Amino acid sequence: MAILRVKRGTTKPSTANLSYVGELAFDYVNNALYARNSTAVVKVGGELELVYQIETAASSISVSYAFSSAFIYKIVVTASTYGSTVDTTSTTINYRTSGLSNISGSSLATYANDVISGVTRTFNGSSTSYAIPDSYSNGITLSSGISKTITFQLSPIFSTGFTDVRQWLSTGRSVTTVTGQTNASITMADFAHSIGGTPQNLLINPGLDLGSPDLISVSIYRTARK
Repeated sequence: MAILRVKRGTTKPSTANLSYVGELAFDYVNNALYARNSTAVVKVGGELELVYQIETAASSISVSYAFSSAFIYKIVVTASTYGSTVDTTSTTINYRTSGLSNISGSSLATYANDVISGVTRTFNGSSTSYAIPDSYSNGITLSSGISKTITFQLSPIFSTGFTDVRQWLSTGRSVTTVTGQTNASITMADFAHSIGGTPQNLLINPGLDLGSPDLISVSIYRTARK
């Protein structure tokens, strides 16, 4: 029986690795198969492709990425700090152009935590800094540190046609808790951001600025719309 073997490697291949349309390569570390088309290398199968990732010690981060209306994106932000000092600042995201100019839009959110009763709603129209009300609830005596996990989908909104995109929609959830206590406080915020343009940069400030250290990780995944 004939055996078909494709090119193999430990990362996503580039067009320098695959010279011909239809040529295949297998990333055996991440178990992903890629193929060369006429202009780029694309992932074969699977719902999401990791296209950007960074981890660093910082209280905020600027992420430059050329978002395209041909894709829908999932973005995962994890941030944490260590120690017993409390920071009750909420997360903000600025959606920016490639020249780092802020893009205006509206934000709607609801949140609940272990201290307040019921669900609280917030709305801000025509803003350049989109707040997520996910501040630490301060419901327990903190001894370990605070963590936030922010997951959201970024999708294009069509105007006169499928190539006419003037607005983007960001919808997601942020969960704030502790980094190492069994009696954890929890704040959960659901949010929607309607963005008046195509973002090419994200300025993400999780509101954890204690420097002990402040850690942040950002991963961007994408899937083709069609």
